[in-house]
Amino acid sequence: MRMDRRLLLQTVGIAGSVGAASWATRWQGLWAWADQAPTSVPDDVLSPVEVSGPDAIPVIGELPGARRMYVLPDGKGEYHRIGSFVMTRITRPVESGNTYEIATFAGATGATMPRHKHLASHAAMVVMAGDVELELDGNSWRMLRGDFANIPAGTPHSWVMRSDRSRFALFSMGDRTGAAYVAMGSPVDTSTPPSGDLRAIPPARFAAAAMAGDFQLSQLAAPPADAERVSNLILPTTPSAYVLLDGGGERYGGNTFCAKDANTNGQFVFIMTEGGGGPGIGAHFHARHTEDFFALDGKTMVWAQGKAVPLTSGDFVQAPPRNLHGFKMVEPYNRFVGFLTPGIFENFFTHGQPGRNGVGGRGAGEGAVGANGQEPRPSGEPPRGLVPPPGAASDPNAMFRALMMSGVGPDGYPLDVHGPTKPLPPQDPIWTMGSQFRGAQLSSPLLEHGRLICGGSLVSREITAELRRALALKPKAEAFL
Repeated sequence: MRMDRRLLLQTVGIAGSVGAASWATRWQGLWAWADQAPTSVPDDVLSPVEVSGPDAIPVIGELPGARRMYVLPDGKGEYHRIGSFVMTRITRPVESGNTYEIATFAGATGATMPRHKHLASHAAMVVMAGDVELELDGNSWRMLRGDFANIPAGTPHSWVMRSDRSRFALFSMGDRTGAAYVAMGSPVDTSTPPSGDLRAIPPARFAAAAMAGDFQLSQLAAPPADAERVSNLILPTTPSAYVLLDGGGERYGGNTFCAKDANTNGQFVFIMTEGGGGPGIGAHFHARHTEDFFALDGKTMVWAQGKAVPLTSGDFVQAPPRNLHGFKMVEPYNRFVGFLTPGIFENFFTHGQPGRNGVGGRGAGEGAVGANGQEPRPSGEPPRGLVPPPGAASDPNAMFRALMMSGVGPDGYPLDVHGPTKPLPPQDPIWTMGSQFRGAQLSSPLLEHGRLICGGSLVSREITAELRRALALKPKAEAFL
């Protein structure tokens, strides 16, 4: 029997408030549909094939110069001196397929970028260290490690470094912002900013930047008020300019959204993932979006074509569509940024349900989770359970199939996550250490990861005991001044 997409989606929809018995019935229903290909869902969406051969082998330690999976250690990339800053490009248009760019900016006290705007490029900013003063659409904010800013296209902004260790990462959509900053500066051979050598950017360089890319100076009618320490914890629901204190945003278990589709017009979602050590997620791929990992705290082990690659603060991984990847967190507390573009994977974490907005997190400055970190449960709602899908013990890919069919993205198609279709390469012993990555034992910890970390209708939004223990070890932003 075949059916159209609408009926399929009605069949695979999952409510978040059902009990364990109902879960079992629904998993069985999902499993029945997992082996069918609805006529209205293209095969390359429902059953894509991963990249294989030489193109599947990640580039380690340098920019690949092509749209490949690659791992870039902290401080590596393409360097440009811009006034008193050093910009390190870690994703250029050639690496992203002209979709987006990522760069870090480092500078000593007093390094200044004048007020400007990008007419067609939506950007996001996360502070890595130091003290950064950001003027955003007429308001000035003092930002420390982990603080976030959403900068829609056309929003005037500027920044000044207020301590010698100041550094932030800038994520910008499109392929023209980086070209503007390159035209503004000169190539150098280090990511280390100059010390005691403050330079203003020559006016002629701003004109060159406007010609080369998406950059325009923007005058402020009156001086802004003195900078205030960021305190906002609430994620807005519109694509406006805003700042978030470290720990703020909309939380789904171990994932906190700093930007959702509603904040970026679907261009990307920006997630802080944090927690203690755990089994993680084995090799999988996405067919229609890119997933990037940018490490901030602890150690995250990334599966890269069979290799175990540890990520620590400032390290970066790009996983383009159809490139196999996986990860697991190692230390008692770990945190990394997930930058996913386009934002079609949001429902994997949310299933269209609201998270816990504005609760903050331990170690996140002024914002803190309440005494027990628990989410109020509506009266009469049964505990939420998770029953492994039939056959999970014998088929490690069963988990990915179930996750894919557990909801839909904004395009109406099943969620964009897929297990490998071809034999995996030999596994690094570090990655396979422990029973959780051995054969039939794989699916159970993946299900548990889905329950505790991924959010969505599979789980509650509770801060679990395990997550609370990890959050208690989160370093304070002031330790990075």
